[in-house]
Amino acid sequence: MSIDIILYFVASLLIILGAIGIFLPLMPGVVLIFCGILLASFVANFSFISWITIVILGILVLISLIVDYFAGVIGAKFGGASILGILGALFGSLFGFTILGPIGLIVGPALGVLVFELISKRSPKNSLRVAGVSLISTLIGLVINIIIALTMIIIFIFAIFV
Repeated sequence: MSIDIILYFVASLLIILGAIGIFLPLMPGVVLIFCGILLASFVANFSFISWITIVILGILVLISLIVDYFAGVIGAKFGGASILGILGALFGSLFGFTILGPIGLIVGPALGVLVFELISKRSPKNSLRVAGVSLISTLIGLVINIIIALTMIIIFIFAIFV
């Protein structure tokens, strides 16, 4: 068995795991997809995918990482959260998984905003509204990451077969 075949298998496995990882909170799906594409391209001496395309895919990965880490915080900011509420979204993003498991990465920022907004003596109604906006922005971030992952896979498949 050739080393190239083994490396193509590993690249395929990374892409498949990345596609699954988009839906699993602690698995860096988009990063795994990119690593698989990069490995397959390297094994093929970049004969079917150019460096320009790799750079574009790398930029998509950076966008995905930014969206992952800041969607809830940005939502809290645009929802009218106080400085303390934005800090709560950041803490909720960081510690949500510890307390609630995988679902905590989605609801953590919203819960953090809610708790910190209540601590800052905002009304419960306003605190819930800001937390809701934070939750919606986190879900929008998940959708954006799914779109980015699908785009990367489509570009890769298109590069192979066209």
